[in-house]
Amino acid sequence: MELVEDKNKHNFDIKKYADKTIFLSHKNYNEPIVFYKDKISAFSIPHPKSIMIKDLSNYIKSVSLILIGTGEKNIILNQELINDMQKINKGLEFMNTESACKTHNLLLSEKRSFVSILYP
Repeated sequence: MELVEDKNKHNFDIKKYADKTIFLSHKNYNEPIVFYKDKISAFSIPHPKSIMIKDLSNYIKSVSLILIGTGEKNIILNQELINDMQKINKGLEFMNTESACKTHNLLLSEKRSFVSILYP
């Protein structure tokens, strides 16, 4: 299958992830961040395993998917969060941040309803 370059550029396309830094065209981030409703803000939970459903309550109602980049390595999130997300029938994807950055850009190009939480 031939891939075609996305001609719809977004303000929140991630350009690169390297050296525990997330690079966007206008700024670089080396602390946990959240992309939500065309805004980037700090994410206050210090470690991905500590995320609970209550920490996502501001985002869950308006999106169908929560994408979490867990840092340089994939970290399995806590089982309680996974179970809670299943109970409310919301998507939860977690992977290393490099893969999450690529997935983030793909979801943007598809105009999907999602939140990205990325740990450098």
